[in-house]
Amino acid sequence: MALRTPPSWLQNGSHPAENDRLTTQTIWKTTGIINATDLAVTQNSPAGMTVLIASGWAAIVGSYQANMGTYMIYNDATVTATITTANPSNPRIDLIVAVVSDAYYNGSLNQVAFQVIAGTPAASPVAPTAPVNSISLAQVYVGAAVTSISSANITDLRTLSTSPIAATISLSNVETEIFMGAY
Repeated sequence: MALRTPPSWLQNGSHPAENDRLTTQTIWKTTGIINATDLAVTQNSPAGMTVLIASGWAAIVGSYQANMGTYMIYNDATVTATITTANPSNPRIDLIVAVVSDAYYNGSLNQVAFQVIAGTPAASPVAPTAPVNSISLAQVYVGAAVTSISSANITDLRTLSTSPIAATISLSNVETEIFMGAY
């Protein structure tokens, strides 16, 4: 592809959504959550075969191909995710992810969804692989024949997205200097 001008700076033009995502990628360079509490996976109460996914933001760098840009996702309320019935003989490790489906690159859906990817039961289970265009939020250890998931069974996999802006600018310093009359 050729040189692109970010769509925010053009008059009366049309552009692919990919250009918006490439602009967003200048702010959020890596896949990750935006704030430390975003999209945390926790035990439901009362405990059962469900977990809760907190509200919050994440940046997902597109991974179907190069130069897809960064998808911004937002969950505005706690979501309940269901863990399938435990194997009677062997434990497994499930993976909780948020997945972006984009029909422009693959398939027919244009959506963001939370998914529980069930692992394979085994004496020494391993976690399944995260899908393309996704962010891993947590692993859930599903013991043999269990009927509930506790906090001890949930391993947090979230990482913060990196941003060159956050690393070089402190908004609290800017606000203080403006307030103190430095500008």
